[in-house]
Order: sequence, then C-alpha cells, then structure tokens
Amino acid sequence: MALWAKNKANFSVAFTEDAADQTLLAAIEKELAFTKYQTFSNLCKQALWQFLSVSESGSSTDSSQRLEQRIAELAVKFSEFERNVSAEELSRLEGLEHHLSQLGAQLDQLQGSVNSKFAQVSFAQVSKVVEPDSIESESVADDRVVSDAEVAPRRESDPLLERLSSLLPQDF
Repeated sequence: MALWAKNKANFSVAFTEDAADQTLLAAIEKELAFTKYQTFSNLCKQALWQFLSVSESGSSTDSSQRLEQRIAELAVKFSEFERNVSAEELSRLEGLEHHLSQLGAQLDQLQGSVNSKFAQVSFAQVSKVVEPDSIESESVADDRVVSDAEVAPRRESDPLLERLSSLLPQDF
C-alpha cells in the first residue's frame, strides 16, 4: 500500500484551453495509455512524489518508471519545439517566395527594357542601310566635298563580263 493511500483529502486538477495545458493533458493521456498507472490520480501522486523529492518507504516506482516519465516530458517539449521550428521555417519560406517573385518581376521589367533598347538600335541600323542617301559625304583635306562613288576604289573590269555584256540587251 502506497503512502498516499492514507490521505483522505481529494484534490482536482483543471486543464484550460491554453496550449500548454492541452499539451500537458495530451502527454498525460499518452502516459496513462502506455504505463501501468491505473488512474490519473495515481499518476499525479507519483509525479508529485518525484517532483517534491519526497522519499517514500512503500514506493513501487523504480528508476525505469522515472526514466519513462522524463522521456515523455522530453517528447512533449520536443514536439513543441518541432512545431515552433516548422512555423518559423514556413514563414521564412514564404518570405523567400515573396522576394523571388519580386526579383522575377524586376527581371521581366529589365528584359522588356533591354528588348526595347535593342529594337531601337536595330531599327536605327537598318534604316541607315536602307537609306544610303542619308549617309553624308566625307570631306577631303582640301575641304572639297567628295561623294561616296568617288571615294570608293574603282574595280578593274573583267574581260569576260565585258564580252558577255555586249550580248545582253542594254536594259540590264
């Protein structure tokens, strides 16, 4: 017979909706399911004996039960820690996703700007090639204006082409 069995006073324990109380209640239910305590009262009494470090002469609790209780407490703390870490990681990932979407939008904007500038430069180069009259004449050292045809080196005519050109109509 345990020492606390002689005590006739009844005490009750109330659990609130608070997360800490609910976690404790879950741990208690788990402990009752896996250990040999017959009632919640017996579990509470044993925990109080251990917590208050009161030595009892008739205690049947051995070191393995104490170790099991400590493991259950640590498991509860670890599950709370896991939830906190996963919540932090989730918020960190959401922040990274937001920054990545902002960077993507900025890259799209930059790509559009680059494409626009490239199109302007390409159009300007094409218009110069298409409109040779817009090319200004170069001036020679004596300030005489020379046309592009005069500046371009003359090619020697190919005798074969000259003979064949006489056979072709003059319209070409």
